[in-house]
Amino acid sequence: MPPRRTVGAVVYLLLAALAGCSSPGTSGGTGGSGGATTGTGGSATGTGGVGTGGSATGGSGTGGSGTGGSGTGGLATGGSAGGAGGAAGGHAGQGGSGGGAVGSGGSGGATTACAYKLCEDFESGTAGGVPTGWTALAGYGSSTGVGLATDAAHGGSMSLKSNSSTTGQGRVQKSLSGLGATATKHWGRIFYKVQSPAVKPTSGVIHITFTALENPGSFSSASAIFENRVVDTVEQSNGTHQWIYNVPDDSCCTGSDYNWMFDANWHCAEWYADQSTQSYRFFTDGTEVTQIGFTNNSNAKMGAWTSIAVGAIFYQTPPSPVVIWFDDLAIDDQQIGCK
Repeated sequence: MPPRRTVGAVVYLLLAALAGCSSPGTSGGTGGSGGATTGTGGSATGTGGVGTGGSATGGSGTGGSGTGGSGTGGLATGGSAGGAGGAAGGHAGQGGSGGGAVGSGGSGGATTACAYKLCEDFESGTAGGVPTGWTALAGYGSSTGVGLATDAAHGGSMSLKSNSSTTGQGRVQKSLSGLGATATKHWGRIFYKVQSPAVKPTSGVIHITFTALENPGSFSSASAIFENRVVDTVEQSNGTHQWIYNVPDDSCCTGSDYNWMFDANWHCAEWYADQSTQSYRFFTDGTEVTQIGFTNNSNAKMGAWTSIAVGAIFYQTPPSPVVIWFDDLAIDDQQIGCK
């Protein structure tokens, strides 16, 4: 527990902090210093200071970083960002010792919580391993070829990487049990990047699934459809590819024209799926591919999805390893967009 300060010292520090924070800036405000009040222990609750930036615009002021008191449950609040146009937001306040939670950052400061029903940035786990909260999903081949990687990322420092030349390779899957009704009626989004130059089949096509919704059961079972492939491609030997919605027995559905080619950039894929109405929509980089959408299509064989599978799995042998990175997956009740 930090030493207690006298009431006079506390008042002096508060007046000094307020005096320093209230002056307007001339070329952009400077964030106020964090509050220095210390809880008196016992059941008292410490309160962090709130810095206020100057009134000038265009500055790069930084908000203060208040620290909670030493009493139980102290919760600090970070300072607000500097003058209008300031680049740096307030730092997150630290909770008081003895049980306070971390305080909230000032505007533009600390990273916000997930805004959707499911968010995955693939930043948790060990490079080469399965992401935290996910499990390995065996394919029908002998190679896993999937894990966290640090050599490319859409955001942060890691992504999920598939790297294999073996058909039916493994992927990773995450349970959807915590989503409730959203699990079987939702919007999804994922970013992907294909190694350039992309592998092309020497003849025929190569069918590569990026993302699928899984039903209970074995992937290799011939008696039932256990996955619905919601981000799915077929590439021709000339390097062009189409988008499709697909199921393992190929009983569904219509594919798009071959109007796309893989490149070295990150791209965004979105889908909408509703198990109750057997409906589907697909968007690439914000543009809907209407050719592959449908409603009330019983051939879609949408089931009660219990998990989502991410990672490249293909069904024809490529001439060299197929390398694809995935990042920033999200699922929600409303369309998420490529942001």
